[in-house]
Amino acid sequence: MREYSIVGKSLPRIDAKEKLTGAAEYTGDLRLPGMLFGKILRSHLPHAIIKNVNVERAKGLKGVEAIITGMDSTGDKYGMFTPPSPVFADRDPLARDKVRFIGDGVVAVAAVDEDLADEAIDLIEVDYEELPAVFNPEEAMAEGAPKIHDYAERNVNVRLERNFGDLE
Repeated sequence: MREYSIVGKSLPRIDAKEKLTGAAEYTGDLRLPGMLFGKILRSHLPHAIIKNVNVERAKGLKGVEAIITGMDSTGDKYGMFTPPSPVFADRDPLARDKVRFIGDGVVAVAAVDEDLADEAIDLIEVDYEELPAVFNPEEAMAEGAPKIHDYAERNVNVRLERNFGDLE
């Protein structure tokens, strides 16, 4: 068996003392002048139309520097493998008209500290019209299933078949 100098060996932890005493610094400990903290209000529903978003109370908080919704975006979509194929670009940075999964981003907040960003998120009101949802691929592709994307027949965005090579 081959002998390695590092793999399979117990090595001393050069950062053990800092981690043990709590002196170690992590990215989350980093503070820079003018730094803002961002939070995203995410949907608690799996599928719903966004009827209204009210951010007025959150805007009134001193130290909240920006609040954006999906309607503040250009409407440009993104997705896996884009570019080159626009067929894969079916996601908004923040939901514009409806949410399509639990956790879909609806509103983004930037504030001077994390607690204030959390407070602002708590003050935002979103009115939803809940829609029927699907929870697995088979259910989503079934005849008559709720349409997650209006353009996708039976909720299939794209079908790719690759047949090449010689198995023999």
